[in-house]
Amino acid sequence: MFKLHFLIIGLIISSFSIGNQLTEEQKELVGQRALREFAQAIWTEAMEAKQAYQSGVIREDLISNFATTAPRNEFIVHADLSQDLQNGTESADVYVSMDNQNTWQSSEAILLGTDGYENTYESTLLTSGGNSVYSYLRGIVDSGALSDDGSLDYGTIIVSSTPHNVNGNWPPSNNLFANLVNDPNDASSDQDIVSIDLSYKGNTAINDEGEEYTDIERFYVKLNLNGNCCSTGSLFGPWYLYGVGLVNPEAPTAVAYAIGYGDGGFGQLTPGLLKITGDLSTGEIGGFEYLTTNIDYNTNGNSLTATALMSYITQDSDWGPWPNSFNGFIAVGVTVSAGLDGLDVAADVVDETDPGMFIGNTIFQDGNMEPILTNPSYDENSMELSVNYTDEDGNLPWWKNVQICYPDGGSCFLNLEMTPTSHEYKDGVIFYASLDGQGVEDGLYEAKFWFSDDDNIGEPQTYIDITLGTGGCGLMGDSNGDGSLNVLDVVLLVNLVLAGGLEDCSDMNGDGALNVLDVVLLVNIILAG
Repeated sequence: MFKLHFLIIGLIISSFSIGNQLTEEQKELVGQRALREFAQAIWTEAMEAKQAYQSGVIREDLISNFATTAPRNEFIVHADLSQDLQNGTESADVYVSMDNQNTWQSSEAILLGTDGYENTYESTLLTSGGNSVYSYLRGIVDSGALSDDGSLDYGTIIVSSTPHNVNGNWPPSNNLFANLVNDPNDASSDQDIVSIDLSYKGNTAINDEGEEYTDIERFYVKLNLNGNCCSTGSLFGPWYLYGVGLVNPEAPTAVAYAIGYGDGGFGQLTPGLLKITGDLSTGEIGGFEYLTTNIDYNTNGNSLTATALMSYITQDSDWGPWPNSFNGFIAVGVTVSAGLDGLDVAADVVDETDPGMFIGNTIFQDGNMEPILTNPSYDENSMELSVNYTDEDGNLPWWKNVQICYPDGGSCFLNLEMTPTSHEYKDGVIFYASLDGQGVEDGLYEAKFWFSDDDNIGEPQTYIDITLGTGGCGLMGDSNGDGSLNVLDVVLLVNLVLAGGLEDCSDMNGDGALNVLDVVLLVNIILAG
């Protein structure tokens, strides 16, 4: 027992002896070496994802036209996925909150694949109703589907938006985070990363093309560990550093950024936001620097939660185009162990995660503007009905029908669902339906257009008169075309018979000639009402 005590005391004395041998300059170098190893691990992981993305990335929009109905009990969400992303999507879920993001419910999104919705995924959620709603989309995707050549080879990764921390709550509660990365248990528990969650705060802005996007003001990351967070180690090591690397895959330079936590290396390891540059040809970092130590962080429980202003990164000249094509970034997690090895530093990567892709696009709607229908029309040659649908909120219509009715307030006998030509509802979308093959007899009718984006179906918003049949005859026997049968039509028909003329609407029996038989038939129809 005494020998063990003396051994421990000896080790402590030895450690202090080593520490006392180090000058302040050497302590600075030791801390910088530990931080360099951390930066190297972050940069390597980030560059692997970035290089794969740039070497064969799909340049078309991965997810577009994310649209919902107005807040309603049966809430419907649509999103258009590129064909390549569809091929690699293992699952897609829509998350919806009707109580100001306090709780969320989710539902799987399924490919519609019908006319007008060939690339559209739809999810329907039964809610408790309300006037406001938040929603976002999260998918689990085969990483190879994100590139033309399949070079992204991380297995499945998460592509997701997140809840929107509108009020900038700190630290954000769990309901304001979405899971972006999952990682297996593969390291010592206190340094084993099990997942990364993310949230953001932003505002609506307009890009150079005049399109709306979310300008991300602040990002929040939560690095969840299998054990307690966050052991910083002993005075002389090992020291532990924890961080999340961020990279804009569309940036032309080999630069990554990291928000991290550490408190060791003789005081040189400081929580902050790092910029890390490197050389892709050698795979080595060239340098790193703190962009700022003005970050908030929290190490309670099993999680490191950290936040910083996005502008610290986006205003850096090497970050790359912003907003980029998907208004987001790739995130990876790393923990590093470093300690003294004589007067040098030995460092090891304890754990690292696959990447996750964050997309800054959360839909919010409070109240509802009624959709507007304009330019109803009918093409006699194609027998196609169309109308322009515009919704100031960008809502999709769940009820999108045209009714065919007898004129002058007559009954309606045919109801057709209309198909959109695109899904940019805020800009205006043409919906169409065809009467070809519907079995409607020749004649004069009314087409009533009837759309709704909320629970209020209401009445048809607009209508037009349409004529079916050759020669434009809306009503057989209506020789003067006033829309009704009466004595004026009889007089005109008699005159046509006496003059030896021919008019399609007056040829009551369809024998190609006008004679007394047509007059008798018309008179009988009028007398019979």
